[in-house]
Amino acid sequence: MKPLSILLVEDEVLIRVDIKEMLERAGHVVAAECGDGLKAVELARQVAPELVLMDIMIPGLDGLEVAKVMHQSNIPVVILTAYGQPNFIKRAENVHVYGYVIKPLSEQNLLATVHIAYSRWQEFCRVNNELREIKEKLAGLQTIARARAIIQDQLGISAQDAHKRLLREAMRQRVTVTAFAAEIITNKKIN
Repeated sequence: MKPLSILLVEDEVLIRVDIKEMLERAGHVVAAECGDGLKAVELARQVAPELVLMDIMIPGLDGLEVAKVMHQSNIPVVILTAYGQPNFIKRAENVHVYGYVIKPLSEQNLLATVHIAYSRWQEFCRVNNELREIKEKLAGLQTIARARAIIQDQLGISAQDAHKRLLREAMRQRVTVTAFAAEIITNKKIN
């Protein structure tokens, strides 16, 4: 795994120092650290970390509230906590955290969780990008189909002939078929 830039949010200084040492021994960079939720949000904006490791019970905003903000900023979060009760785990699940490690931490568990959480984050981003591309393609196909129907109705030709006309006119105007189709839909007629 490549070294990650990590924001470490832990209000207990000795625990934070231990975690930082574990991460740095593994080659990661602790880009910033703090013990407060509001400061964590500010630091995330400043240093743009690739991952946030954060305690739940921190001053200012609690860790799960900060995790919501991080998710909206496209930064994955791993929770480090002494709280293993189901209500905390459920809240963490609802704010899209990518890992939940119960203290006391072992270096092996921490590093494995960081690795898996970042891999899951990358997969989430990849799937979201694919979904966005598919939605865009589908919208384009729907636009083309609507324009083709307008051409068919106006010129009284078959769907195949309407599609050929759509392609030919788009090429002639040197625009994409989707852009030309959108123009037809806006104008409600073929030029």
